Amino acid sequence: MNLKTGLLGTIAHDIGSGSIISASNTTPDALSLQFYLASMLANNAKACVMEVSSHALAQGRCIALDFDLAVFTNLTRDHMDFHKTEERYKESKAILFAMMVDPLRHRKIVNADDPHAPYFLEQGNPSVPVLKFSLNNRDADVYASNVVLSLFKTQFIAHTNAGSMRITSNLLGKHNVYNILAAIAVGIAANIPLSVIAAGVEAVDVVPGRCEVLKQGQNFVVLVDYAHTPDALARLLDTVRDCGAERVITVIGCGGDRDKGKRPIMAKIAAEKSEICILTSDNPRTEDPWSIINEMLTGIGMTLEDHLEQDTRNGILMLDPAQRLIICEDRRKAIKLAISKGKEGDAVIVAGKGHENYQILGNRKEHFDDREECQRALQDLITNAYHASQE
Repeated sequence: MNLKTGLLGTIAHDIGSGSIISASNTTPDALSLQFYLASMLANNAKACVMEVSSHALAQGRCIALDFDLAVFTNLTRDHMDFHKTEERYKESKAILFAMMVDPLRHRKIVNADDPHAPYFLEQGNPSVPVLKFSLNNRDADVYASNVVLSLFKTQFIAHTNAGSMRITSNLLGKHNVYNILAAIAVGIAANIPLSVIAAGVEAVDVVPGRCEVLKQGQNFVVLVDYAHTPDALARLLDTVRDCGAERVITVIGCGGDRDKGKRPIMAKIAAEKSEICILTSDNPRTEDPWSIINEMLTGIGMTLEDHLEQDTRNGILMLDPAQRLIICEDRRKAIKLAISKGKEGDAVIVAGKGHENYQILGNRKEHFDDREECQRALQDLITNAYHASQE
């Protein structure tokens, strides 16, 4: 099968022109959306895979579209600054499934392991065919067995009503097993042969800023991920632990002018699931980054006032004698500090920004890419180690 396909998502847009367009929003505004879809047609694309945000659904950006397949992966707390309540967030997400009304053309695909799946299946026409995917439930249409996770690759057997296939992927972690199962379910719903589905899955080397491993010959793992919600961060850190990391070193911040309620939760998760936790800034926008960090600290029973006696001229604040909890407001320094602490068998996790290549300070947007900063810090580490060996 050779079906030219466009892409609209958080990381980038691909309209089939041969070049990738940076995405300012997960789902474009209604006019831009129609322009991109028309451009795909002009470039001979016959299909589009589209990430549909809750904002877009709530604002009616997709009201003129007729989706063939709707996929529900999971639902966890996010965007409370916009939706205000988790119930309204869920209702916005469900608008996509309410559009599934034609049993001949439409298909509902859901993660059977998520407790919200029944709610999404209730939306739209109950006669629309359903495909369920699961990690463990063998009654699902697509499920996994013999799952082997490591910090370098993921392996499992995917079982479907059309047969089974062995999957080896560079996408890491249990959450990516779920993502792959969802993709397989979509392929089956679209009548794509299993061999083509398997080849497509294994052709994906890395998703930028999503469990992206950075290598410069170091003997520990450095991983950049977009995890910016409590659930995503917890899953990420659990994944790294499940994959065999001896120590987890985490760099995390919370965005300014966004959901304040998640700040203490994020810090608590990072502190509890890491051997070393470094709190830093992440797009503080118009807020004081130190105030954001102080709100994060309440999740671990601390405040900045408890440590005012420390000398912080180097921009680093140690919150405990064992140096397990550290504040470094400068994100560049925080990343360099985390990598300097990496040892064989460790996993250094830089979370929150992922593919983003900017830092928003006040009303100013500056170039900043966690992956570039990690590579630079790794290079400095290797260079310093080399010079030390020559002394």
